[in-house]
Amino acid sequence: MPGHDQARRLGICDAPAAPLRVVLLASATSAHTRRWADDLAMRGHQVTVCSWHEPDLRPDGWRAVSAPSGACLPLRAARGGHWLRREVRRARPDVIHVHSLGVHGALSLLLPAHPAVPVVITPWGSELRAADRHSGRALVARLTLRRAARVVPTSREVAELVASRYRVLSSRIKVLSWGVPDALLDAGNDADPRLTRAKYGIPAGVTVALSVRSTSEVYRTHEILAAFTRAARVRPDLFLVLVAGHQPAHAAARRAQQEYLALLRARAQDLAGRVAVIDRPLGQAEMFSLMRASEVAISVPRADQRSSSVLEAAAAGCRLLLSDIAPYRELVEDGLLADLLPDPLVSSLADVLSNAGPLDAGDRLSNRKLISQAERGSLKVAELERLYREVARAGAV
Repeated sequence: MPGHDQARRLGICDAPAAPLRVVLLASATSAHTRRWADDLAMRGHQVTVCSWHEPDLRPDGWRAVSAPSGACLPLRAARGGHWLRREVRRARPDVIHVHSLGVHGALSLLLPAHPAVPVVITPWGSELRAADRHSGRALVARLTLRRAARVVPTSREVAELVASRYRVLSSRIKVLSWGVPDALLDAGNDADPRLTRAKYGIPAGVTVALSVRSTSEVYRTHEILAAFTRAARVRPDLFLVLVAGHQPAHAAARRAQQEYLALLRARAQDLAGRVAVIDRPLGQAEMFSLMRASEVAISVPRADQRSSSVLEAAAAGCRLLLSDIAPYRELVEDGLLADLLPDPLVSSLADVLSNAGPLDAGDRLSNRKLISQAERGSLKVAELERLYREVARAGAV
């Protein structure tokens, strides 16, 4: 007879809907990690987040633990391997889900070479881009992806990249968007946008262009500001909102963020009264309210996956101005209404901003309907749950 844990994975002892034990090997400071952990915990699963970074909050419904700190990097890494194996033994997971191919991908290599617990990998586009420029990162990505039972990117482009460059079998790849939380999709539309605008110092009666991604070089915020500066000369009603985003876990990254923000503010001085920089982190509901108080949403990185921020802005009714890259073209192919902006970005974005207004009611409804039907968060987490059960059953055989 199989042992209890094996029988549980095989579905002999418990009903198919029995709760799972899940370890997320991911940054506990990431809003994406917290969202997955919250959603899984709400469905009754036992969730442990093993994070290289110290959690910046006390989670409700799931457990967060962080790697030992206070030592030089080689010693901390050695301690980290011992810590991770101990935490996995304690959690006794049915599946381990590694978020990103950066530090947490490297940590996953400290698990046993042939783990009894199946590993799922969600590769972040930023780590794959970094791997193009750094042989060490490329090696971590290759080793991590090869050990995965399933690789779960959010865009078809990254799925093709993982298959072609890293030789991952297509049968082990599952494209899964993170979607938009039900709470945002089901929120009423009766909130007065004037109150939201007043909260952030945005004048009434202006046309608001909101950069929906964090202020950083990755999201080309300086180029967004440069394009806005050009458009503002012919659009006195145009107003730009920039959002700092979450505070990085590392001190050096926090300093770099503050230096970037300081440079943005300096360049925006000539546009006094036309630009707002929100330098505190916004919660999910706060950000969605700001989107609903904006006419235009901007997301123009050089590379991305299927961004939840872009999907949320579409659900909020914004006109979408997006860089002309493969994952965003996928969205348009799937029926989303958006303007795709080729390089040189400053010129193309300035041209569109010079004439951009709100979407008409029919187009807003079309985007909202598409997001509600195809990108509902509860459907995505249910799909993730099914994938967990599939790999857990396969690993138990």
